[in-house]
Amino acid sequence: MFKVDYNIQAGFKITKWADFLISAIRYENEVIKNSIAYLKVHHDMGTEIGAGYTWTKEEVINAMYDGKTFYTIIKEKTGEWKKGSIVALITKNGKSIITDSDSSELDYFINLQEL
Repeated sequence: MFKVDYNIQAGFKITKWADFLISAIRYENEVIKNSIAYLKVHHDMGTEIGAGYTWTKEEVINAMYDGKTFYTIIKEKTGEWKKGSIVALITKNGKSIITDSDSSELDYFINLQEL
């Protein structure tokens, strides 16, 4: 587990950001990068971020349908975690995608490292 003492963006002790946090992704096609296959997901425990586990895109989508919330997190060079963006489940052209960008028609996350 990683202890998080301060919200880097606002400078105050954090509260729980979401049910789960996503820190990394792997695309189905490493060249085109238009569809996510796997994500590194952590439990958000308020003042601590749990160890990361690899989830499939379908597992994340199912959790979102069950009402679970997700945010992205970015690890700073100092080792501190920075809150990223809320993760949205969007249906476009009959296909479910997960993204942190409302302008994308593809699975897409800004600034996340790759698995």
